[in-house]
Amino acid sequence: MSGRAVSTGNALVDVVAAVPRLPERGGDVLAAAGRLEVGGGGFRALAAARAAGADALFLGRIGTGPFGDLVRGALAALDVPAPLAPVPGLDTGFAMTAIEPDGERTFVTVAGAESAEPALEDVVLDPADVVHVHGYGLVQPARGPALAAFVLGLPEAVTVVLDPGPFGADADPEVLARLLPRVDWWSGSIAEARAATGLGDAEAAAGLLAGTVRRGAVVRQGADGCLVALRGGRPTRLPAVDVLVVETNGAGDTHVGTFLAGLLRGRAPLDAARDANEAAAAFISGSR
Repeated sequence: MSGRAVSTGNALVDVVAAVPRLPERGGDVLAAAGRLEVGGGGFRALAAARAAGADALFLGRIGTGPFGDLVRGALAALDVPAPLAPVPGLDTGFAMTAIEPDGERTFVTVAGAESAEPALEDVVLDPADVVHVHGYGLVQPARGPALAAFVLGLPEAVTVVLDPGPFGADADPEVLARLLPRVDWWSGSIAEARAATGLGDAEAAAGLLAGTVRRGAVVRQGADGCLVALRGGRPTRLPAVDVLVVETNGAGDTHVGTFLAGLLRGRAPLDAARDANEAAAAFISGSR
């Protein structure tokens, strides 16, 4: 494994509350437990890649306040370099995260330094690297066009994985139109696939997405596993590992990060996706 898992995605702080239910509008509910932890699609994907044995590099922006310090500490604990300069006068953002008894999570995100301009002009990557691009960055006016320009300037040998996230379909259509022909893999949830394609059928959506990028698409379906569609081929369904769900916050990011690590190891796409299914199952069962 000579390359690195490189994420241009976000890292922020999750303010997590384990709740019996979501409160009604204007109401309140007592949480059974709570915690602060570093999250965000970029951070969690790299944490999973590191757990799978990959070297990693974080190319997201980090703030200068206490939340930014938490992010820097968490990356240092994973031995993940974060070479970009801190954003002066602005702290890293946070997400208020409610976790219900069935493991489902609901977010309210307050953006911070991770939404600043990407400042990637002087970054040079190795052709063996695999780059993770998250939809949160593409939907933000200060980041989207500059992030797309960075990806388009990468060496052709660099593998690019687009992880749309909940807002990926809301990115500027011109930015997406420029970016997608340079993307190697699209990797997202079934809800994100439907939002991106307008198709209700999972296999049809996976096939269409695979045709918009260079190599293929991975569509996560929760308890039904995932679909892997190679460009020009029929989607293959890979079953999920049957586990007791404890928490789903970060499961999709874990899937993406493990897939990145598999590509770095030279694993065939189906094998990398099987690895990702297993890692996501371990994550949601609490055995990570």
